[in-house]
Amino acid sequence: MTASPVDTPLLDIPFLDILAPLVDRAAEHLDRSLAGGIVLPLPARRGATRALAARLGEIAGPALTAAFQAAEAVPAIARLYDEPPAWVPRDRYRAFAEAAQGPQAAALLADWPVLRHRLDRMCTDWVDAITAFARHFHQDAPALAVRHPAWRGAVPAVIDLTPGLSDPHGGGCTVIRVTLADGTRIAYKPRALAAEVAFGHLLDWLNVAGTAPAHRVPWVMDGGDHGWMEWVNPAPLPDAAGAHAYMERCGGLLALMFLLRGSDIHPDNLIPAGLFPVIVDLECLFQPGPADLGVADPFDDPHLFTNGILPVYTSFDGGATLAPLAAAGSGPLALRPQTVVRHAGTDWLHLGEQPVPSFTPGPSLGGVPLDVRDFSAAVLNGFQATLRTLVAHKTALMAPEGALARFRNSRCRLLLAATNLYGLVLAPALIGEGAKDEAAFTRHLARAAGRAPLLGDPAAWRRALAAEARALDRLDIPAFTFRPGDRVAWSVEPAGTAASPLGPVFAIPPYDQVTAAFAALDDGAINRTTALLRAALRPPALPPQGVGFVAEAIPSPDVRTTLRALADRVAGLAVAQEPGTQCWVRLWEQMPALTAPAGPGLCYGAGGIAVFLAETGRALDDQRLLDLARQAQQPLRAAIHRGEAPRLARRFGPGYGRGLGGMIAGLAWCARLLDDPALAHDALALAVATPQALAIENGPVGDASDVMDGAAGLAWGLAVLNPGPIVAQAMTACGAALLAASQTDGVGGRHWPGRRRAGLAGLSHGAAGIATALAHIHAATGDARCHAAAWEAVAYENTLFNPAAGDWRAGRQQSSSTWCHGAPGIALARALLMDLMGDKDGWLAGDLHTALATLRASSLGQVDDLCCGEAGRLEILATLAARLPGVEDEIDTALNTRLADWAAGRGRLMAADVAGAPDDAALFRGHAGLGHLLVRRLAPDFACDVLLPRQVSRVS
Repeated sequence: MTASPVDTPLLDIPFLDILAPLVDRAAEHLDRSLAGGIVLPLPARRGATRALAARLGEIAGPALTAAFQAAEAVPAIARLYDEPPAWVPRDRYRAFAEAAQGPQAAALLADWPVLRHRLDRMCTDWVDAITAFARHFHQDAPALAVRHPAWRGAVPAVIDLTPGLSDPHGGGCTVIRVTLADGTRIAYKPRALAAEVAFGHLLDWLNVAGTAPAHRVPWVMDGGDHGWMEWVNPAPLPDAAGAHAYMERCGGLLALMFLLRGSDIHPDNLIPAGLFPVIVDLECLFQPGPADLGVADPFDDPHLFTNGILPVYTSFDGGATLAPLAAAGSGPLALRPQTVVRHAGTDWLHLGEQPVPSFTPGPSLGGVPLDVRDFSAAVLNGFQATLRTLVAHKTALMAPEGALARFRNSRCRLLLAATNLYGLVLAPALIGEGAKDEAAFTRHLARAAGRAPLLGDPAAWRRALAAEARALDRLDIPAFTFRPGDRVAWSVEPAGTAASPLGPVFAIPPYDQVTAAFAALDDGAINRTTALLRAALRPPALPPQGVGFVAEAIPSPDVRTTLRALADRVAGLAVAQEPGTQCWVRLWEQMPALTAPAGPGLCYGAGGIAVFLAETGRALDDQRLLDLARQAQQPLRAAIHRGEAPRLARRFGPGYGRGLGGMIAGLAWCARLLDDPALAHDALALAVATPQALAIENGPVGDASDVMDGAAGLAWGLAVLNPGPIVAQAMTACGAALLAASQTDGVGGRHWPGRRRAGLAGLSHGAAGIATALAHIHAATGDARCHAAAWEAVAYENTLFNPAAGDWRAGRQQSSSTWCHGAPGIALARALLMDLMGDKDGWLAGDLHTALATLRASSLGQVDDLCCGEAGRLEILATLAARLPGVEDEIDTALNTRLADWAAGRGRLMAADVAGAPDDAALFRGHAGLGHLLVRRLAPDFACDVLLPRQVSRVS
């Protein structure tokens, strides 16, 4: 018997009356598909049908809403009501629905052939998926009955199905909640669950060991291409002691995700089951870092901080605010806007946004959501106890028949994009022309292919994009799988379709990477990792509230006093690692933003912090700060001494921001400030690795040519070194890379296009920065092509000048003019070009005059940092003060309004606006950048030209 939606309570589904014929036909097809002895009771079919109707309404709703509104716009008053009043008219909607179901229905659907084709295919996929479920349930019933003795060999009948509890993959397949006649609920997953089975064995082993927090182990049954799992229900915590025990267990799970390189743990798949956190989705184990896939890595492989158990920060309002999300709990969950059909079935029908919870609730005590950061001691205890238990039994665990070996051939998922990226691409694809024209629909989907490659092998990346396009075309979320013991990844295709191999995408099999890291894990490594976690979970020091409030402890701080306070703050944020080494953690600028180690880079990492500490140590004659600067550079130097310069180049890429260029500059400046030639020798060792850095194509952090991430940034770093054959050879390679990546505009200009745009203006990502790199290359090598290209870059950039604003357009909506984008950085660039190349008919002098005028008029009141804020503007003014009579008073006046806040730790920094984020010590975005400006004011001979390197050093 067909389970028609007319017979089920689906009135809350928009356009149900229009979509009912599609659902009825699908239900009839399901009846025929189930013929032949496979029984799926009517109530279960109704539940599955309900899910199909909801999915069709979700997909067709925007297009149907647009069609309904085409004849008459919704009245403004409709948007003021959450629910439509009883008196709202319904006649026009009834006429629309009757036309869609009557003789005009075919014509109406013919207007949207793309949408109609996808709806039909979704119905077909639904029939196949529910049939596969019924077949699997029938064949696995005896094995399921064995797991439940109370059933006495007979599995109770299925009385309800709830599909759609995961993203659709491989032909619309999703997780299904199965409700049986005795009230038992189980989860059906349309994928292999060997990884979950192996993880359960590992948890059982830990529980028997008895020296780490004990865990609840849900039963799991793997069926090869599908599986079954205990349904885990959430439950509140009983008391404070229970909350402490829960967080210790979260620390234990964090340790296991650290060992197994787990990822994609979020509040929807870590269930707070009373005293036990239970992970119910473990398909994302053995995850590689970007460098393992052959592309540049903006971080130093921080998978411990990205797996989702600890807070990451995301935005649901376009970046205006950042909200924490943690599977282990991050307090009250932020709401996110969801587009819905409002006032369905009335003449007020329209699309609107309604706030919904971003995830399912995390752990709570007495109705109050818990925040893992309030339980850092418990988390760290569980983390350390679990890792020490694992290390104590390392030999047994790594044996051929040990617990780890069970994972070797399990099927895991390879994440090549965040799921929400695919969702953002799909959401508008079937609205407007996309619902009518196949080419328009395909163009919408092609946006997903515009992101930076995440596979180093171009052929493998093309195969991945082709598989993504196939999945998106059928409204699936693309998915890729691999076996940890192999280097090959595969696309997930619909049942009955051969999976497509991407090829050997991993540098080494992920299983080998995990076991090698486990073999090297010891008590010292556990302590070092725990120290980083402690710093990541440490709440920021809370200064007095209210920017502009002068701290009583420093009533009228001067430059020296403020510099001392900033240096002490940066020093206090250091995290000791190996003897004689220090590192820092910070909140990284990306989405989602994560708190993770700062790495060895210049702009955001230990390299830049070391430069600031060395500058300040010289300016204040403080040996403690000079020693700390050496310790900050020590992790990078140790890697270089181990012969790892090529690995560093491949991992971090060539750029000035996080890559090789900035590391070289930081070492070279520290060599002069600390009077230690060995640091300069280490910088040269990195310069030798230039070919490996330049071999990195466009990575996940940006373009391969610009200053922050590309060859121009490497040239900046090389320019700080003393001239010599190694530097000249590396500069030549940078010049060749920049010239090869450029395009001429046909009118005398040269630019460096991105993947989907023309070249930008500006210093950090645009023509100004690349022109200065070319000028440095010409100075080092005499290459006339680079000299000419630098002039052409200036010519191109000037085509982007906006006379009304007195500024250069940056290819994006500019709300301010800063070092990175706009006149301040361009002023710095033009001044350097004049010094290195002279001037041509007054071009540069004219640009500089205009840029300086805009610079002086562009005070940045809301942001303080060196990159995008007032410290950067004042640093540029101070650097160019010789060209600006009277500017010293302007700088002092601006600084005097800031010193009290900076001394008290109230700088207007990105991390300061993110609740719970740790203080940021970084040079370009944190306290070190504020202090660097003060060094230039107090002792300019010790201030390095970090915003645009020059070859002449004033350090003595």
